[in-house]
Amino acid sequence: MDTEEIEHDIELISEWPVTQDAEPLFKGSFKADKNLQDKPNGAEVDSKRSIDNSNEFMKRSSNYKRSIEVPILDFQLKRRKYSGEKENLANTALAKWWRRNQSQCGTEDTAAVKGCHPHTLIKMIARSPAGKQFISDEIQRLRKQLIQGSALADVHAALGSFLEKQGDIIEAIYHLENAVKGDPDEKEYKWLLQKLKRILKIKTIQEEGLQRVQPGVEFPSNKQVERRSANDLTVEDFYHNYECTSTPVIITNVQMTRVPWTLNHVKEIAGNCTVTLKKPVKQSVEWARLENSLTVQVSTYINQIINNKMDDPLYLFDWSLPINCPPLAEELTIPKYFAGDFLQRTKEGSLYKDSWPSLFVAPEGITSELHVDAFGSNFWMALFQGKKRWVFFPQSDVPYLYPEYEHSLDPVFAVDLSKPDLTRYPLLQLTTPMECVLEPGDVLFVPAGCPHRVENLETSVAISSNFVDQSNLNLVRQELKINALIDIRSEELLQQFNDENFNDKMDLHIQDKVFCKYKYVKN
Repeated sequence: MDTEEIEHDIELISEWPVTQDAEPLFKGSFKADKNLQDKPNGAEVDSKRSIDNSNEFMKRSSNYKRSIEVPILDFQLKRRKYSGEKENLANTALAKWWRRNQSQCGTEDTAAVKGCHPHTLIKMIARSPAGKQFISDEIQRLRKQLIQGSALADVHAALGSFLEKQGDIIEAIYHLENAVKGDPDEKEYKWLLQKLKRILKIKTIQEEGLQRVQPGVEFPSNKQVERRSANDLTVEDFYHNYECTSTPVIITNVQMTRVPWTLNHVKEIAGNCTVTLKKPVKQSVEWARLENSLTVQVSTYINQIINNKMDDPLYLFDWSLPINCPPLAEELTIPKYFAGDFLQRTKEGSLYKDSWPSLFVAPEGITSELHVDAFGSNFWMALFQGKKRWVFFPQSDVPYLYPEYEHSLDPVFAVDLSKPDLTRYPLLQLTTPMECVLEPGDVLFVPAGCPHRVENLETSVAISSNFVDQSNLNLVRQELKINALIDIRSEELLQQFNDENFNDKMDLHIQDKVFCKYKYVKN
């Protein structure tokens, strides 16, 4: 959720040091006491205990709602004619507070947040002892406003956003519903409400799942992904037996390039292009726990890999070829199974139309942690060099992988699949993991919504693409409908997919398409 105000305020965090004459926004204590420091942070709380606490709140939430409904009924919910500032939502408030007060919060807290993406900084600030104290005090302050009769939409919304930080999802939903009722034109409140409802649904499934957890059960063994040759796999067979059943498959014997795509070939064609590399960040809330690092020429990066002169592992990750290096994209032939992508039937300049195929280049050992591809899209990856180990799960397993929704509907996951801890995350025993090792010439299909983790076993070169067709169009519409609340381009794409004149017919006899014919499709 990247409003201009939030981005601006979060960016202020990186302005070190804070000026001496800054006036604190928060007048309370900045250093946490021993009792607060002794408490585990959100990432350290046992998962079953966390869910039990949520369940306990469900029992008392109706009492809380009754306690504040009386004063609310005395004041009509309406938009404020502001003489002052609107109440900030939690992320913005945390950013402003930390910006002014971090020097008083202790060096341990300050050191913990330097050098990460702003969204990751906010998460770490919120989980620090001082951040927890600020959140608690803000909740008390906002509740007092409601009790005193300030039943305004922005107060409800701010309180709901702080309660989310504490894990009180039911109470947070209650306040966001009041915020939407009081200010029906504020789309950000609607978006946050949808996110909270998704989190509550996840928690409900987790509650049910805990009833089926058995003591002493180990992490399930991985099922192997089926392999099919393109020589005997028709588009119709692929669509009905794999796409429509959300079943991953590796397709072999697919010819996609005129010449082999090696590191040297990529360097020859794309070497003069610049790319922002990604670095793994353990506590990141960004997609796949990868964050922006250095911006370099592609040739410089590849030479570092070839000469083994990279100090820290960096990833050329999901780099759009149509946007950044059209000559390399034009060498491709898109396999017939994905050549009918509905995104290519949208108007020029539409969201995602030119995002893919994208390039992945990685040194041995680097990993993209567990993540889900965005907006309900299907996904495929073709490997040209090296080996990649994939571990992924059906969409229905998402709740059992302990998803965390921070600033978007694309979750990160609390579990560490490199060493699954079923004591801390017992729901893992209910999952159905799948595994495969991609080798050169393999093309992997990953159905919409499947969480996946990818480890580069060798230095690798690959491309990937997200796509939409009849198998996932309804899911894509659902996701875009929520994203459209805060993103105009998602709204425009949704309008096209909902247009009665949009061509949403499947061509089950389609053939492979060279890139130029794949890109320029008449709707």
